[in-house]
Amino acid sequence: MTTMPQAKVLLVEDEGLIRLMLCDFLQDEGFDVVEAWDGDEAVQLLDGPDTFQILFTDVQMPGSRDEIDVAVHARQRYPQIPILIVSAYAETLMSRISLLDPAALFMRKPYRLAEIGAALRGMSLMI
Repeated sequence: MTTMPQAKVLLVEDEGLIRLMLCDFLQDEGFDVVEAWDGDEAVQLLDGPDTFQILFTDVQMPGSRDEIDVAVHARQRYPQIPILIVSAYAETLMSRISLLDPAALFMRKPYRLAEIGAALRGMSLMI
């Protein structure tokens, strides 16, 4: 387990087992994790009392908002929040992801937990 200060991560993932595995992994890595299962819940959390330092989101979700919409909303609330976007469908997303300023980090699925941990640790150094 790492000794870095805890960054609060909003984890948005609709697949329950994947979300549980990621949450456990990130907590073991020293992150404070709040979970959302879709874009609508993520926006509610972003608008709530919690303050988030990192957004980690899958793209294809149920609900009225996809995760690019969530990323844009997060940047409206936290203009410099680091964002990690994961998806198996990069071709259709890259033009929308490229509009985020500052840029979001994109990682293609499938990914390794070690890659996620390294990316989020690097992001936590930016906050």
